[in-house]
Amino acid sequence: MHVRFTRISTADQPIERAAIVADEMLGWLRDLDGFRGLVTLSKQGTTLGITFWESKEQSDQHLPTRMEFLGRMTSMANVEVEESTDYELTFAYLGPGAAEALSGTSGG
Repeated sequence: MHVRFTRISTADQPIERAAIVADEMLGWLRDLDGFRGLVTLSKQGTTLGITFWESKEQSDQHLPTRMEFLGRMTSMANVEVEESTDYELTFAYLGPGAAEALSGTSGG
């Protein structure tokens, strides 16, 4: 599985805004071929976005469109992309009950 990691500087934006932006992104990404998931992690001043793709080829196929969308979202939200990097998922584990715990968050 291929992963795209993006770090965004949110400056003094309210942390709640990250969930709103992520929900908008999910609505758009979920229809792209090969898209498998989205996770965002936030703290004051920074949001990390992690998208999961079936393959690097499928991720790359949609990269220009995704970057255009990301540019529009960051401009509207008045935030800045600091880093965007590709990774391969080499290990993942969510313990028993993790899905239920996540169901209280947006998109979970």
